[in-house]
Amino acid sequence: MKASDVLEYAITDFTSSKFKTMMSSLGIIIGVLAIVAMLTLGDGLYSGISGQFGNLELDTMVVLPMSLTAMSGQGVAHPPAKLTDRDVSLILGTTGVKEVYPEITVGAMANFKGENRTVAVSGVVPQYEGSVKAKIDKGRYLSASDVNTVVLGSKIANGTFSREIRTGSYITLTNPYTGVSQDYVVAGVMQERNGSILAGDPNTAIYMTKAGIKALTTQDTYSYIAIRADSVEDATAVADRVDNALSSIHRNEDFSVLTQKMFVDAISQVFSLIKTTLAGIGAVSLVVGAIGIANVMMLTVRERVKEIGLMKAIGATRTDVRIIFLSEAVLLGLFSGIVGVLCSMLAAAIVSHFAGLGLAVSPTNAALGIAFGLVTTIVAGVYPANQASRLDPIDALRTE
Repeated sequence: MKASDVLEYAITDFTSSKFKTMMSSLGIIIGVLAIVAMLTLGDGLYSGISGQFGNLELDTMVVLPMSLTAMSGQGVAHPPAKLTDRDVSLILGTTGVKEVYPEITVGAMANFKGENRTVAVSGVVPQYEGSVKAKIDKGRYLSASDVNTVVLGSKIANGTFSREIRTGSYITLTNPYTGVSQDYVVAGVMQERNGSILAGDPNTAIYMTKAGIKALTTQDTYSYIAIRADSVEDATAVADRVDNALSSIHRNEDFSVLTQKMFVDAISQVFSLIKTTLAGIGAVSLVVGAIGIANVMMLTVRERVKEIGLMKAIGATRTDVRIIFLSEAVLLGLFSGIVGVLCSMLAAAIVSHFAGLGLAVSPTNAALGIAFGLVTTIVAGVYPANQASRLDPIDALRTE
């Protein structure tokens, strides 16, 4: 039997009973819809979370004066490392390190025009802030001689207080624990910058020199040291080299070198697991649909016993009959998969409109949905097709 004849025969039977076809495909349509919708939801959640971190700079890392292993109870706890200029110099001399940004961070109460807000204050070393200086929006950046001078993150200058803070304005910062206050003049305002998992949102911080922050805290060691590697590809190797270098001077002190890539990989793994779980939930509908299709096709075989007997009597082989029934299963799976994907696209558009989420069915998820639909119907059609091919033509023609 020619391939064109098999296809024509399968299409004729597929379209002869539209109600039976629709009811047979309904379970697969729902299953494909569920799988694609779940995968799309997983993608949307990942994109939404990733968007909170801005454009992740995978060439960055940070040294923290604590051990995450010890904190989790998996290691021996030691005193926290005291990060000083000696560590900064050591890191700068490490192969692959491009830039270093040591900071002392404290919380403070900011007062501007009678309004109080809780803010983060960072004491920086201007000589290490080469690339940061170029991101000034208004005024100027800090110089080494500045003491009672600050530079504001973009959101502090415009959005934190009811009035916009301009350069030349004065802002009062108070240590909430000691009550010590200090007036600072605003020298500049930073451009809007991308946040990071490691260092947080730079737009919501107030920056001053290490000398200037002494009015708010007695801390003279760095809260963390941010590092930028020469390249993204070399970031992990640079982190290992920095860890080895610092281990030589902090033998009995806790510290950690964390890369941005560690967090991104962890997030990716978590959301891959979520997507797989959601897809598995959707696959249950496919299993139910496959059982329904297998039942319908078995009934179809019984209804068409004489027809099958006639085909075999005029020369159709077992393989021909098997291919005809499997072709019908393929058509059913293809139709169900396409309809299921279209329904998932419609559902994603509706959810995006009313929930404000950026959900869109990707080509990969659409292809997976159609593939799942095809595989499910083919598997469900194998047994009925084999049963049909094994019918004896004489017994089939005698059947009433």
